[in-house]
Parts: sequence; structure tokens; C-alpha cells
Amino acid sequence: MLPTIEEIGKMRKNLGISQKELARTCGVSQSYIARMEKGSINPTYDKIRKIYDYLSVFSKKAESFDLIASKIMSKSVITCHLNDPIISALNTMREKGYSQLPVVNGENKIMGTITEADVNEILLKGTPIESLKNLSVRKVMGPSLPQMPMNTPVSVIYPILRFSNAVLVMDGGELKGIISKADILKAVELYGERPL
Repeated sequence: MLPTIEEIGKMRKNLGISQKELARTCGVSQSYIARMEKGSINPTYDKIRKIYDYLSVFSKKAESFDLIASKIMSKSVITCHLNDPIISALNTMREKGYSQLPVVNGENKIMGTITEADVNEILLKGTPIESLKNLSVRKVMGPSLPQMPMNTPVSVIYPILRFSNAVLVMDGGELKGIISKADILKAVELYGERPL
């Protein structure tokens, strides 16, 4: 029995696959995938089967990947400092297109993570936007992203990304890289056969 369209949409997002990528692979338009996930069209059984099969095979391939973290990580990690103003961190996230930044102290030790969600939460609690200029990152940051050694297999990292936006790759306490769902997707395409 096939999952519901809503479950397929969640599956796609959890795997870090864009609507465009899914559409290209399954031979439909991006707007078709978007309309399907919104429930504005009723796709055929064959289309649903093809989409679900692709997502299932991709998931299995990612989970069984034998590459290690150092092979697929993004080496340029943008961080912010504990004492940076929140506005500065938000501007960096906006410029780079990130939703979170690792937070470091003076010795470049990982201290936590600041996310757009953290900032939105304090605004929803009634903090005026103007006061963000005077608040430092340390006041709103959350826990650190999960940290893994450079030789960690991707098959170990992949399940963690279902619950975390990214994983930090460490070597002797030093930050060496970061892995997101997008990095896993690129790696599967680059090093493995395409699922369909």
C-alpha cells in the first residue's frame, strides 16, 4: 500500500530533495509536484508509485552509503561569535542563505547554534525588533548541532539529519566541516548510481 500524498511530501522534505530534483527525475514538472503536495491535483497511481519508488530507493542508498564524513562535508563553515550582535548573525544567514550558524568562542570552540527560529521565538514573545541591536548571540543561541569525527560513515550521519538541520564534522575538537541534507543528496548523485 502506498503512503498518502502528505506522507510523500514529508518524505521528500526529510530526504532534503527539492521539488525540482524530484520532478526532473520522475519526468514531471516542478509545478506538478507542488500542486500534488498542496492537494490541488489528483495524481495517477502510476505517478505516485514512481515518485514513491524514487524516494524509497534514494533513502536506502543514502542509509547504506559507505563514504565517510570528510569526503562529502562542506569545508567552508560560516560561524558567528558568542558576543556578536544578533542582527549581525541574521545578516550573515540572509547573505549566505543559511537558516542556522554554529556559535564559537574566542578559541573557536563550538558553544551552540543560532537559528532563525530562535530569533523568531524571542520576537513572538514580545521583544521589540529594535532591541535586537543590543542583544548578543549568547542570549538566544540554542544547543550545538550534533558533532561527528571526520571518519564517521555517512550511513551513520544520514539518520541524524532527519532530526537535525546539519551535523558538524570535527577533528580533535577543531571544526573542519559541516554536512547538511543537501550534501548527502549531492554525494549520492556524485558517487552512486542514480536511483532511477
